[in-house]
Parts: sequence; structure tokens; C-alpha cells
Amino acid sequence: MVVRPAQGRATVSFCSVSPDGVRVAFHLDRFEQTGGDRLEVAGRWYGVRGLRFVRPALTVQTQDGERNLLALLEHKPWAVVEGEAWIAAFPWQGESPDPDQAELAVAPSVVVALVQGARDAPASTKPNVRERLQESEARRRRLDSEVAWLREEREALVADKREAQEEASRLQSQLREAQGAKEAVVGERDAAHSGRDDAVYQRDAAVKERDAAVAGRAELEAARDEAAAERDAAVAARDAALSELESAQRERAEALAARDGILAERDDAVEARQRAFAERDAALGRGSGFPAMSAADLDRQPHQPTHSQPPARHRHGLPEIAGADWAARAIAGGALFVLLVVLLLVLKVL
Repeated sequence: MVVRPAQGRATVSFCSVSPDGVRVAFHLDRFEQTGGDRLEVAGRWYGVRGLRFVRPALTVQTQDGERNLLALLEHKPWAVVEGEAWIAAFPWQGESPDPDQAELAVAPSVVVALVQGARDAPASTKPNVRERLQESEARRRRLDSEVAWLREEREALVADKREAQEEASRLQSQLREAQGAKEAVVGERDAAHSGRDDAVYQRDAAVKERDAAVAGRAELEAARDEAAAERDAAVAARDAALSELESAQRERAEALAARDGILAERDDAVEARQRAFAERDAALGRGSGFPAMSAADLDRQPHQPTHSQPPARHRHGLPEIAGADWAARAIAGGALFVLLVVLLLVLKVL
């Protein structure tokens, strides 16, 4: 429930903050009990430039006496801006109080009534001793309340300092751990750089080996082509040698056939000579008393080689046959030698 000031009461309160008459004004916008356990005071301040507010205190006059309340820490640090909305909350139990019976203190020299004139005496009436004593007593209570609040603030600040020191110690420990981790990361980075350098060196070496292998392959391909050319030449030489060998073999076969024909002619000549000798002997035997032998008798006798001088045609034909035979053998041997050389070259290339 929102509690408004009483009818006819001003909602702007003034407070002198210096002997030369400088005043601070507070305009009350709302005085409300919320949640059943707190009071909220909302308004705007004027003339507060350069002032620093402390923990607000609220003094409320009730039927049971005066109650001094310290603001909850919900709105700490209660920063104030000229003419802007300002709020403070106070703990409260019981019925909603009357704002005419409340005073708000935000600094030792800044104490204002929530409703101006609610507790002021008439301007023409001079305060008596009792009123001055009551005012002094109220100021003393406010000062005691502020001292208590300042002590609580000091304890809170000491606790905050202790927590800050613990936090600083924890942060220093984390910093040391982070520095250790950083050193480990730097070591890993240096090791990674070293590994990268090794990898680059190995890559360069591999590139050089690859280039050397490519060059070697080119040389091997050139050597292969050269060997293939030599092989083709050797094969051609082999084919030529085989052709020459076949030609020599044909010539040898022809020479052998010629030799066989000459030998057959020689045998015929030898038989003809033997018949001639037999006829001669037979003719001579008839005159000398030896039995005569006819050509038929000579044919029936086994053939005996004779060591007599061969006829002229036979003597001259044999050296020619022997010469042809040796020529064929020489050609065949040369062809065989060439064939062996070609085979060796082929085996070397493969």
C-alpha cells in the first residue's frame, strides 16, 4: 500500500548543509510498505552536487516511540544524480507508518523530513529548552545510528578487504599456474618449431632425393634406351649372323654334295682303272701263261683300295673339295662366334 503525505503538506523538504545558507532539497515521490517487511522511500534530490551519501537512515515516530532504521544493502551505494529518481529500502515490521512522522538522513549534515512542516514549529515561536534538548537527543541518536552504520561499513570493508586479499592470493596462485602453463606452452611451441624445422629439413632432403631419383631415372631411361638400341643392334647382328650361318650351312651342304659327287666319280674312276688293269693283265696273261681275268671276275672280287697314283682329274678335284669344306667350316665358326657375342650382349642388357 502506498502512503501519501497528509493533505496540505508539502512534499519538498529543505535542509541547510553549510553556515552560509546552502540548502539541499528532497522531493518525495513514494513512501510505500512492500512485501510486509520493508519500507521503500523514493524521490529526487536537488542541490546535491559534490555531496557523498552514506548509508541512509530513517527515523520514524510511532505510538510505541521512535524507531531508527538503516537502509538495506539492496540499493547500495545509493548514488545520487541531480533531479534523477532515487530509492532506498528499510526493514519494517508492523503497520504502515505516517510519512509526516519520518525523517531521512543520508549524511551527517543532510537530514530532511519526508513532509516539510510536519514537525517544524511556527516561524514566530522561539524553541524552548525542552525542544532543543529533544532535537539534540534526536541528532545524537542519528549520529549514534550513523556511527553504528559506519562501524558496520568498516567491518564490511574489512571483510571485503580480507576477501579481496584472499582473491588476490588466489589470483596470484592462478597467475603462477598460468605462468607455469605459459612456460610449458612456450616449451611446447619451441619444440613444435624445432619439429617443424626438422620436418622442413627432412622435406628439403626428400625433395633433393626425389630430384636425384628423377635424374637417376632419366639416366636409367637413357641407359635403357641405349641398351635397347644395343640390344636391337645385337639382335640385328644376330639375325645377320644367323642368316650368314644359314647361308654358310647351305654352301657347306652344297659343298658336301659336290664332294660326295666327286667321291662317287673318283670311285667310278678307280673301278674303271681297275677294270682297265684287269683287262690289261688278262691280255698279258694270255701271252704269258697266267690265267686271264675278265671284267666280270674283277666285279666279283671285293673292292680293295689302291695306293697307286690317282688320275689327274681326281688329284686336282680333291684339293678343291677340301678347300671348299674348310671355307664352309670357317664361315660356320665365325657365325657361331657372332651368335655367342649377341647372346652375351642380350644377357648383359637384361
